[in-house]
Amino acid sequence: MTDFTQDPPRVRNRFLSDLALRHTLERVLPAEIFAEATSAFTTMGRCAASVMPSLADKAERNPPHHVPYDAWGNRIDDIQVEDAWLELVRIGQEAGLVAMPHQAHFGRYARVVQAGLVNLFDPASAVATCPLVMTDGAAHVLSQHDPELASRYVPRLTARRDAWTAGQWMTEKEGGSDVSRSSTVARPNGDGSWSLHGTKWFTSATTADVALALARTENASEGSAGLSLFLLELRTTDGHWNGIKVRRLKDKLGTHALPTAELDLVGAIAHPVGELGRGTAKLGGLLNIARLWASLGGPAGVGYLLDLARDYAQRRYTFGSFLCHNPVHQRWLARIAAEYEAMIALNMEAALAIGSAEHGGDTLMSRLLAPLTKLACARESIWAASELVESFGGAGYVEDTGIPRVFRNIHVHCIWEGTTSVLAHDVMRVLAHSEYGEAFMADLRRRYAGISIDALDGVKARIDDAIRQLRPMVAQPKTCDARRLAWGMARTYQALLLAEAAQWQLSCKLDDRGLVAAELFARSPLVEADMSDVPDSMVAGLANGNVADSALDIAG
Repeated sequence: MTDFTQDPPRVRNRFLSDLALRHTLERVLPAEIFAEATSAFTTMGRCAASVMPSLADKAERNPPHHVPYDAWGNRIDDIQVEDAWLELVRIGQEAGLVAMPHQAHFGRYARVVQAGLVNLFDPASAVATCPLVMTDGAAHVLSQHDPELASRYVPRLTARRDAWTAGQWMTEKEGGSDVSRSSTVARPNGDGSWSLHGTKWFTSATTADVALALARTENASEGSAGLSLFLLELRTTDGHWNGIKVRRLKDKLGTHALPTAELDLVGAIAHPVGELGRGTAKLGGLLNIARLWASLGGPAGVGYLLDLARDYAQRRYTFGSFLCHNPVHQRWLARIAAEYEAMIALNMEAALAIGSAEHGGDTLMSRLLAPLTKLACARESIWAASELVESFGGAGYVEDTGIPRVFRNIHVHCIWEGTTSVLAHDVMRVLAHSEYGEAFMADLRRRYAGISIDALDGVKARIDDAIRQLRPMVAQPKTCDARRLAWGMARTYQALLLAEAAQWQLSCKLDDRGLVAAELFARSPLVEADMSDVPDSMVAGLANGNVADSALDIAG
């Protein structure tokens, strides 16, 4: 028997302890905006380290519950949600996570300030970010496409107190990401409103006040061109469901506190957003915003786990020394940290591009960076988080530590708003218009020319090689593998951003950590090996578990 107990890692105010996050915000934001926003960052970091963890723990341990009938057999479809989760949503609203981009105060930099706050908020929020991002996107869509609906709903959605939230109901059994197969039908009621009929297979934020939903008016064309976008309130004035029946709540890998449901729409009263038609096109701005939030969630969780791992390494004594002094452990954490810094750099650059586009700036880079950033950061974060779970040994696998919960929740970001392959194909669609590829390559060349310190020569050489590989691929995307092209664009861009950050840190902070991060990141392949010489028949055989004729020929 022994009295020993391991000193656990401490949850800290990451705005103070996470230099990568703080320095990136300071580098990207103008000095006066960073100085003003520092108070909000510090407050959110403190709240996420002190108030929010107990709320998140309570919310995760008491997941939503569906009560289909009352004691007398009446269909009520009550979705009971833990009050702690609703409190987390309220904390996000009052901090301005939804309101900030829709106000003029920070202008084109509002999305960057928002991104910094979300990074601090998300890991301790039990994924209360979901209704917040849906609300942010809904306010954007209404403001862009329907002034009358916007005047009625946007002030409620963007309020900091007593605010409404919005859901986004697009996913159906037939299509998933392929919304062109949506089968929900909209029928006119004769008074300007419409009745929606169909099944929405995966509806997040079912505690919301309103939702945006795609539906096909009768006699509309097939495919995405025939879809229209509608706004519906979830409840009638007497508090009953608005033509909605809850089939079930989803039992998911993670996001356990978030009420995600499968719903039947049985005459739900809704109003078209703008003119009928072009439903999917109207969602373009919302999709950029949702992908930005999804790209933030993964790195946010990684930053949280990395901060815990660094603190734990100073408390865990093993094999004669603390982990923080073990060279093997140091090199391992440094490799993870390099990926994290690359994710944060890309996050903030995408936030700046989207914010600039929302304030009348160029839209070319924002349209490309939204899918590229989500693709890269969501997938990179799963690798990094998996490594970090291991850094705690057996404790990382124990539910009571809260570490497995963060790891599970990170996985959702690869699924929401497009899988990796869906995003890669979206990049290909954008590059079909040559001006986007030209803008991207011009931005690479501009940033490359700005890297001037000798200590980055090795990194520049690897970036130069990647740019030479990308140039013909971006110019003729149809000839390329979509995932290889998108990954190459994202990681080359990340390497450049890390080089810029390293140069800034050395100049402004006399800090050489950024040089190490850029070097470690750039040593991994920035553009994956070209596998186009492997015949499609062989690839299909391996993918589908079949014997390919060409493989038999080779074996014979």
